[in-house]
Amino acid sequence: MQQTFDQWDGADPHFVRQFQTAGFDARVFELYLVAALGSLGWSIGGESGRPDFRCRGSGLEFYVEAGTANSPGNPAPPSSTEEYFDQLVVSTDNRDEVAVRFGSVLRSKAARRYEALPHVAGKPIVIAVQGFFGPSALFHNELPLVRYLYNMALTEVDSAGVVSVTDAAVGYHVGDTKTIESGWFVDEDAAFISAVMWSNTGTVGKFNRMAAGLGLGAPGWEIHRFGTELDPRPGATEPALFVERVEPGGESWEEGLVIMHNPNAKFPLPASAFSGITQMRQVGDELSVDFVGRTIYNQRTMTHRVSDRTEALRTIYTWLGLDHDSD
Repeated sequence: MQQTFDQWDGADPHFVRQFQTAGFDARVFELYLVAALGSLGWSIGGESGRPDFRCRGSGLEFYVEAGTANSPGNPAPPSSTEEYFDQLVVSTDNRDEVAVRFGSVLRSKAARRYEALPHVAGKPIVIAVQGFFGPSALFHNELPLVRYLYNMALTEVDSAGVVSVTDAAVGYHVGDTKTIESGWFVDEDAAFISAVMWSNTGTVGKFNRMAAGLGLGAPGWEIHRFGTELDPRPGATEPALFVERVEPGGESWEEGLVIMHNPNAKFPLPASAFSGITQMRQVGDELSVDFVGRTIYNQRTMTHRVSDRTEALRTIYTWLGLDHDSD
């Protein structure tokens, strides 16, 4: 984290204080974006931190503003494993509520009218978002946000639980306490937002894994990551499970990033600007998706002593609902 921060030209002067106090999640996400955007080949800078990042390279310049969807009132994190699981049980599994949370962040960021700033005027703006609205936030993939941006239902489930593709519109997202209209990219307030970038991997766990992959781990310790990812087999309707030990070169900073292009943007970004990550764009009435690399939906990180590897794997397999004695 310190190495990444030292490479950030133009960091917000309030970063360190907020990183160490109430703004930890948001600041970790910003630090992650510095690493990921740099890994994609962009030179990162900024003018007074508005928006957060200026990206330059290959004859192109654009700006990125980071935003996080947080729980109302910024509650304290769980103080124990038991409290974490208690909170997880009551976390939302309503994808429309997830859309509502991200919609609030996007509308708030767009209302700041960065396009009116002299150094931003006429240049593309990207809003990068991640959810920290509860223990379940990082279990959600980008689908709720995609549905909200493009007003596309994309999938439907029949009474038998069979999932199928649909071209139906969403119309409205009915959250736990609020209902919002779908299709933000059609909204006039979104006209100066060229794209929305989503991630659920801008976390401390990511930094730990990348550090271990660079050989910065402590002797006698190792890290495993586990979770779910896209199953590439034809006809697969469920994600695939994975468990793997963190090794050098096994993961990139940008793994897990998704860019969603605004079809109505006044200053669109070329696909070449994000050639290293998954991209989505609307083509007519359909959504075109260009998957790049692994598509990991959610993951967890376990750090343990090498001598405790067997017990650690037993715990991981239990979390995944697998028989720890099986292959």
